[in-house]
Parts: sequence; C-alpha cells; structure tokens
Amino acid sequence: MDHATFSLPWAEQRRDRVLATLPFTEVAGADGRAPLLALRSATDPAIDAGFVRRWEATGDHQGDRIVHFRLVSGPVDTELLFFFGRPGTAMPHLHLQVVQFAADACVFNADWLPRLDPVDYPDYYRRVLEPLNTPYWRAVNDRTRVCSHAPANPAIAAYLSPWSIGTGRPAPRSELDAVSASIDAFVDHWLALAQGTTFPGPDPGTLRARDARHLACFLDERLDPRAWRGVYAAIGNDAGHAVRRIIQQARY
Repeated sequence: MDHATFSLPWAEQRRDRVLATLPFTEVAGADGRAPLLALRSATDPAIDAGFVRRWEATGDHQGDRIVHFRLVSGPVDTELLFFFGRPGTAMPHLHLQVVQFAADACVFNADWLPRLDPVDYPDYYRRVLEPLNTPYWRAVNDRTRVCSHAPANPAIAAYLSPWSIGTGRPAPRSELDAVSASIDAFVDHWLALAQGTTFPGPDPGTLRARDARHLACFLDERLDPRAWRGVYAAIGNDAGHAVRRIIQQARY
C-alpha cells in the first residue's frame, strides 16, 4: 500500500483484546512458524498479499478459534476477524471487518452469527443478544454517520443478526473511530459469554450439525460472489479455497 494503514492495527487491537483475556494457542504453518498461511500475489509470487493466522482455544471456556485473514491487493487492505464459539454450544460467533482503500477511507462491519433461531428459542435472543442494544444504538442512532444508513444485503443478512454495525459506502477513518467503542463492547460481550454464559438449547450434536450447515451457507462463494472473485483474483483459486477451509474448520 502507498499510504499508512490503519486497518491492520485496528484489527490487531481487537484480536489482541481477546487473546489477552482467554487462552488460545496460535497454529503454525508448514515451516513451523506463524502465520498458518502466508499469502502471495497471484500475478507475482514475490509480492506479499497478506496472511491467515489462526488461534485455537485451550482451557475451559466456550471459545473455539480465532481467525485473522489479511488480504492486501494494490491500495486495498482487507482485515477480517472471526471469533468463533464452540460448535457444540449456543455461543454466538462474532465477525469484524475493515477494508481500507485510501489514506482516510474505509468500509467496515461488525456482525454476529447467532447459533439458534428466534422463533424456536426466543429467550436466546433476549438473554444472549439483547444486551447488545445499548452499544448498537450508540453506533447507529447518529444520522450523520454512514453506518446509520447502511443497507443490508438480504442474502447475507439472513445468516447474521439484526445487531450489525456496518457501512454500505465509504466512510472516513473518523467514523470508524467514533463507533469503535460500540464494537469494543461487542468484543467484550463475546468474551463475557465465552467465560461462562450457558443457554439450555439443543444437545451438542444438534448444535454442532447446525453450526456446520450455517457456516457452509455463510461462506458459500455464491452468497457474495463479487467478494470471493476478488479474493481469487488477488491470491489464486487454490489459496482462496484454503482460506475458506481454515475459517470454516472447527477446533472442537
């Protein structure tokens, strides 16, 4: 990139917030060192195109894995973070993304992937997700912010929650900074849930099977073909498919 990146340190700060609170172990790559997958440009293997880093949970908590996918393509720096709950629990997943494409321009989103359906388990939403109301409204109630007008892609939103904070068009860095406190509250809520909140839902086998189906749908390249075409163009089909497998594969 030919301008200073703010997307990478922003993502690292939220990632490290979780790693400082809960025990996770980073997975090494084929050379025995991090990252798990170093990405190279599809047009010139000498050019660094980012990485995939993965941490797997240890200890007694409901986190499963953390995946940090960084994709650098020309002036665009994409940072994706996934904080996954264990597949045999009702622990929700949290996904954060910042795409920086200029010195003072980005798009971003913070999305939850619920683990149960609101009709069958309305108490799950009341107990697990409604505590997000305050940080959500603090982020989107200011009508001068781009994220207060962010249009949802219905095809993708169906797999997420209504508590999404994001932009549908470019925003300045100042707007990301303005809503970072709300996004940090999302991260802190995920940490609190991981440290002991339980919900009396279905048996672990049912939850695990549903989670696998959910992630298969959410990561299906047909759901957001433009985004995945961009990934494949930047790093090649084989590396792009490897990224999807690393994100989707559960630890437990």
